[in-house]
Parts: sequence; structure tokens; C-alpha cells
Amino acid sequence: MFQGPLGKMVEELDKYTEGSMVGVLVTFLSGFSAAVGSLPGVGTGKGSMPLSFWPVLVGPTGVGRKGTATGIAMKVIESGLESFFQNNVSYNLPATGLGFANELAERAIRGVSSPMLFISEEMDEFIANAKRDTKIGGYLRKAWDGSTIGHRTSQVDLQIHKPHVAIVGHVQPKNWGAISGSRDATGGTYNRFFPVWVLQSKKLPVFASANPDKVIERLGHRFRSMVNFAQEVTDLNVPMAVAKIFETRHREICDAMTTGNEQLGQYTERAMAYMIRLAGLYALADKRTELTVGDFDAALALITYMVETVTYTLPEVEASGNEIPARILAFIQGAGPEGVTSTEVARKFQRVRAAEVRAITDASEFVTTSKLRSEGGRPATLFTWIEEAVEESAVAVELDQLVAA
Repeated sequence: MFQGPLGKMVEELDKYTEGSMVGVLVTFLSGFSAAVGSLPGVGTGKGSMPLSFWPVLVGPTGVGRKGTATGIAMKVIESGLESFFQNNVSYNLPATGLGFANELAERAIRGVSSPMLFISEEMDEFIANAKRDTKIGGYLRKAWDGSTIGHRTSQVDLQIHKPHVAIVGHVQPKNWGAISGSRDATGGTYNRFFPVWVLQSKKLPVFASANPDKVIERLGHRFRSMVNFAQEVTDLNVPMAVAKIFETRHREICDAMTTGNEQLGQYTERAMAYMIRLAGLYALADKRTELTVGDFDAALALITYMVETVTYTLPEVEASGNEIPARILAFIQGAGPEGVTSTEVARKFQRVRAAEVRAITDASEFVTTSKLRSEGGRPATLFTWIEEAVEESAVAVELDQLVAA
């Protein structure tokens, strides 16, 4: 998930912050999704997929370091996009439909919404307050889709067209778990949010820490360059060879993780749509208009982390046997060319027997196995994901079809 320019920025900042790297990454992705505006989208058979992204950093108070992770990313965004930061960023997510509509209407030009980035550092309060207003859930759903929001009363008549909204939320685990069973949980509001578990990554000296100002300024220039490129793009496309790999690999793994479990499915229903959005953001950050297999790999890694967060934090959601094979394959894929050992898989999936792991890997055409040298005990097995062979075979198939045509 840390591949590409945004991942490199996260890595450069890591030594200056106690915030989780994944928290910094999703803040960058959300801020980037807001700053590029509503114009770029990923072309699909059903139209253009917008790129707005709504992560929620889920972590305990104090040791979660949610604000620390978001804070250092926002300093980079402010440094690179000062005008956008001042005019299009709000550190308050209104918990009423009217308040939300007003925020967008105030920045609209002739009824067309300007991009907005909401930072909700007290999303616990938003969840509690939003239960009293029936409109906010509907307006959030429309904003996620980019559909027109209309708020009409005897005193107010607001029409906001083409809303483009990104949100970064912070919430305690117990309060994120409190959405379970609520109408907005099962009705589709909260499954548009993207929860990621965060914890303090390290302890830095209070008085002797390195000053990140120069790094922030340099990364701000880099971030602005990405946004400048993206704002000139109208359509992102997926080459046929990449689309085939997406259908046979990424979509299958995503579906296996998020279906077959009704409770889990309620909160991860938008996983595949988010995988496409995130892949588009990875491509734009790299100043490309064509999505690659690597973009979808990075997006799938982040989706896998989100699904694990949901399973961990929501009390009624338990991992069923249906998604275990997909998680094991995603774990092996995420290890890259170095692979993972059978011991590492066993530690990650403690309830899965070795024979089951071997059956899963043997059934996959993407995994190769080999024995490592014994250090005195039973030799471990190394599982490696074979990326290049898969991509080359897909390209070869496409070329064969073109020649035949």
C-alpha cells in the first residue's frame, strides 16, 4: 500500500512522527482526492468512477496518535496548497443535513460545489449527533456518489450540484463499534467510510527530535506538482490486459474477503468501488492516466487492511471461513518478491492449520512454493507471489487475440 510517490512521502515523514504510517497515507490519499477535484474519474462500463476518499482513523485515545498522523500529512498539504487549505478545508463535519448543505453551498459557484476536505477529529461526537438528524446520512451518500444535494424548507432552498467531498475522521474503537445495528450502518452511510486501525508507531524524544520543516516544504512542492498534473486530467483508463488481471485476481480476492458474511458485507459493501477509486489515485499521484496492475495491488492491500479493521473493531462481525483463503493469498501477495514463510503465515493466521494453508496455496496459480534451508528443525516453506508471469501471460493473451482479429 506504500508504493508510488505518496508511499515514498509517508516513508520520508515517518522518522518525524509517532503517527501510524497507514494513518499518514490515508490522510494524503483523502487530501489528494479532494484537491484534484471532481473532473478526473476512472472509466468503467457503467460510467466514470469519482475519486473521493473517506478514511476513518480508528484508535484508542492517547496511544492511537490519530491527530499526529493526520497532522503531519496536513502540514504537507498546507505547505503545497496554501489557498486550497484556507478555502476548501474544514475542521468540522456538520452532523445535520442543513449544516452539511450550507458548508457546500457557501463554497459553491453558480450552484456547482467546490471541492471540500472535512477533517473530523471528534467523529465520536458526529456519530452521536447524527443520530438525531435523518437527512445527514442521505446527504453524505449523495456526496459520496457526486449526486445533486437539495435541501428545501419554508425558509431555505439549497441546490448543490456535483458535490466533491473528501473526509478524514478520527474515532475511538468503542464508538466506531457503536454504529453496529444502526440504520445508517445497515442503510449504507457508514460503509462509505473507510476505517483503518492506527496506533502510535514509536516514541520520539520530546526535546531532541529532528525538525521536519524543510522536509515538509520539499514534500509540499512535490504534492502540488501531483495535484497540478491531476487537475488537467479528465479520464483515467484501464488497459485491457490490466482489466483482465483485475477481474481474475483483484476482484476475486476482494469478493472473497467481503462476501459470504452478512454482517461483514454491510460494512464493506463499497470495497470494490473503493479499490477502483484508490487505484485511480495511485495512478494520478504517479502522473499517469492509465492504471496498472501495481495500482490495483496497492489498492487491494489497503482494502485488506480495511476489512481486517472492520473485523477487529465491530463486535458482531467475525471472520468466517469463506474469506480466509483470500486473506492468506493477499498476505502472500503483499510480501512482494521476498515472499513469506509458512511460519509467518502460521503466526498471522493462528487458527488455520498448516494443511489448510498448503491446500490454499497449491490451488492458486499465482503462488509458488519452495523449501528453505533447515536451521535444525523442520524446514520452513517459502510462499512467493508470481507477479511477472501472470502479467506477461495476460499481455500475451491480449496480443494473440489482436493478431487473430
